[in-house]
Amino acid sequence: MTPSPPDVPAQSHLVLAADGITDWRIIIAADAPPWQSHAAAELAHHLREITGACFPVLDESSPVSPNEIHVGPSTRWDRATTGLSALGSEGCVLRTGRHTLLIAGNGPRGTLYGVGLFLARHLGCRWFTPTVKRIPRQPRPTIAALDEVHEPAFEYREPYCFESMDPDWAVRNRCNGHFPAFGAEHGGGLRYALPFVHTFNEFVPVERHFDTHPEYFSEVGGQRLRHEAQLCLAHPAVFELVLAGVRERLSHEPGLRIISVSQNDRGNPCQCAACRAVDEAEGSFSGSLIRFVNRIAAAIEPDHPDVAIDTLAYRYTRKPPRVTRPRANVIVRLCTIECCFAHPLESCREKVLLRDEAGTGATFVEDLQAWSRICERLYVWDYVTNFANYVLPFPNLGVLAANLRLFARHHVKGVFAQGANPPGGGGEFAALRAWVLAQLMWDPAADESALIDEFLTGVYGRGGPAIRRYLDAFNRLVRDNLHLHASIYDRPDSDYLTPALLDLADRCFDEAEQLAADAEQLARIRHARLPVRFARIAQLPVDAPGREALINAFRADAMAAGITQLSEHIPLARTIDHLHRGVQLTHFARYPGGWSPFDETWPP
Repeated sequence: MTPSPPDVPAQSHLVLAADGITDWRIIIAADAPPWQSHAAAELAHHLREITGACFPVLDESSPVSPNEIHVGPSTRWDRATTGLSALGSEGCVLRTGRHTLLIAGNGPRGTLYGVGLFLARHLGCRWFTPTVKRIPRQPRPTIAALDEVHEPAFEYREPYCFESMDPDWAVRNRCNGHFPAFGAEHGGGLRYALPFVHTFNEFVPVERHFDTHPEYFSEVGGQRLRHEAQLCLAHPAVFELVLAGVRERLSHEPGLRIISVSQNDRGNPCQCAACRAVDEAEGSFSGSLIRFVNRIAAAIEPDHPDVAIDTLAYRYTRKPPRVTRPRANVIVRLCTIECCFAHPLESCREKVLLRDEAGTGATFVEDLQAWSRICERLYVWDYVTNFANYVLPFPNLGVLAANLRLFARHHVKGVFAQGANPPGGGGEFAALRAWVLAQLMWDPAADESALIDEFLTGVYGRGGPAIRRYLDAFNRLVRDNLHLHASIYDRPDSDYLTPALLDLADRCFDEAEQLAADAEQLARIRHARLPVRFARIAQLPVDAPGREALINAFRADAMAAGITQLSEHIPLARTIDHLHRGVQLTHFARYPGGWSPFDETWPP
């Protein structure tokens, strides 16, 4: 938030209602678009919940009222929107004048976000989850003089998990990503063409083309690959096929603003003579990729000047090219998949290196710095769960804010934070992470500790402080023991899941359960305890007395909570079967050859 000079005199305080009565009216444009009407309805609804008074919504053709709340730019008070045009597409202003309050923003979402900010900052509203909120009852709410200007730190903000998919929750928490089912009234979001990522095979399917044109696909060790292949980015026919596919998608969905042209989710970049010559000149496999994507972006720009081509800096393409810069209409999503998630990226001692052709390496932070120097629209694809074991305690809560501040300092424009998103959700503290991330993606300078406390108290009541003691102990364990690292594919016997920590967790959850105010709050606390129970069971010897009963009870409670998967792509029933049989709960078993995210090197 940055202050701006007041444009109109303001009263020192505005009293919005008293004892269930108000003479304030909400004013919108006579031809208000759906999102402006929805913003006014949101404000009226919440003000009624807060005050008990009815705030009528009128348009500007109605007679002037003694006290007016203008939602969206107003012809009655046009001077108050001074400076709004200088903000980004989602910036907003909150301003008071004599008997007047203005909440207005840019684009289809700025005014909606302004309403949410006003309710949160000045009336204490919180929307922790789609079903748990805090709307404080205030018989006489009083608003001090306001002159606030707000802009998000990142243009694209997506905390991705099942618990963040509700579009009303997303708008109220100012998330604008691809996946919530936004309607016109929500102002839409930053929509990608589908599929969202890993699109090479969508544009040039190996099943359709390999038999007749194996040269379209990556050459490795002198052989063209049918399986686990990428594209040959030097082949002119591949370029034409991808370009045609991009144009076809854009013609079918004219509202799209981003389309991904990105490597398949595997290794094996093409090493034919032509691709290799480019990559050797660029010092990275990203060289041939960025040159290819730049050509696609240049080809579509005349007909689609508002569309960006998206690609990845992922695994073997994480290191940026030394010569070629991404075009202005290219988005690069830099992925953190190799990193430790227990410590801030900037300070972690586990320096995961990706090797270059000289045998030297670069850390993720060094690659982030290098990409930020050459890429105008750099996004980060971050990971905020354990994909091998969604419900296993994961020690990353203490690094979320530090990493987002790092991204903001290096001019990252968007953040996709991938959590657990199977039907039913259930990732460990997924709703907590989603809410905290949403606030920090808008303002990375926000106090993350205070945010965590707000959520825990708002969702778990008097049991919140007990749960916080466990979370703080977990964070201290990895913070004070720098040899304890966390990947996104960790097993239940990971070194940071110590018996002492789990003992403390049980004591804290016992206390929280005893403090629950009602059955609904108790159910939420017990849901939050499932990860500790899961870790306990998975660490037991297969022949431990009572183990089968513990597994069966856990399964019943997980199903009652709506959980359908405990691991990425693996049904709940299969993981439960693995528990019964004592099978190691590790993600890598699903990949041919035991693939690890740390095995990519240059040169091949």
